[in-house]
Amino acid sequence: MKTGQIFAISAIVISAIFFGVLSVFDLPHSVMDWVISDVILGIILYLSYLAIVMVYGPSRKTRHQN
Repeated sequence: MKTGQIFAISAIVISAIFFGVLSVFDLPHSVMDWVISDVILGIILYLSYLAIVMVYGPSRKTRHQN
């Protein structure tokens, strides 16, 4: 597996464990809404980052030093 795939799988597992632990505790509804809105904001920011990288991409110009 590539490093990116391992990172994505571990992020999903950690998130699932986090929400599982949160669901065990009887937290107020407002706290759960706050956590969910933070997760949604994080996903939006990450997708925006991916879109920017895909549009502008890494610079393909390389300088060779002798």
